[in-house]
Amino acid sequence: MDSRIKTELEKSWAPIFYKYVFCNIDEKPFSVLYSDTGRPNFPVNILLSLEYIKHLKNYSDDELIENFNFNYLINYAVGIRTLGGMNLSEKTLYDFRARIYQYLIKHPEQEDLIFGQFLNLTRIFAKEAGISMKEQRMDFTMFMSNIKKAGRIALAFDVLYRAVKSIPEDRLSENLKEVLNPEFKTEVIHKTKPSESESRLEMLLNLCQEAKETIENIP
Repeated sequence: MDSRIKTELEKSWAPIFYKYVFCNIDEKPFSVLYSDTGRPNFPVNILLSLEYIKHLKNYSDDELIENFNFNYLINYAVGIRTLGGMNLSEKTLYDFRARIYQYLIKHPEQEDLIFGQFLNLTRIFAKEAGISMKEQRMDFTMFMSNIKKAGRIALAFDVLYRAVKSIPEDRLSENLKEVLNPEFKTEVIHKTKPSESESRLEMLLNLCQEAKETIENIP
């Protein structure tokens, strides 16, 4: 790098994130999520860091993946020094959140084990980066809430899709027909920003209710 560009990089948020967050993530608590499949096919510390960055920057999944592919600051923050060296898919993000949420449903007492380290990491990062946690709303409880909400959205979509598939086509409303469109999943899950997740979840639950009522009215 040109020395001036390197100086700007060193003054950015990325080295601070790398030092105080990424390098201090303990992956061991997350091994329980993969007890049935062995090691994950993508590093957990990178996935966790990207979830953090997603909510910090209010990225949709599409924006997160695009930045992971082409934004050097994002890569530097998660320990990668060469662009394009790892492939991150939407399915990888989706499956990771779904595993966390489904595990917490079965083991609610393990929440601190899964998320506990982020309380301290968040405070340290905010202090070193000079970020107000109140202004950015990036506190510990917000991060936990966002990642669990993403899991709920994934679960709600799966339930809705299976329910709609079981309904005869001539009994489907226009709203329910839309669920079977591949673009629906992309729009609801991969293009949704964290700030929009509450409204997306409410929309999915309303469609689930409509599907339930439709099924109940079929002999």
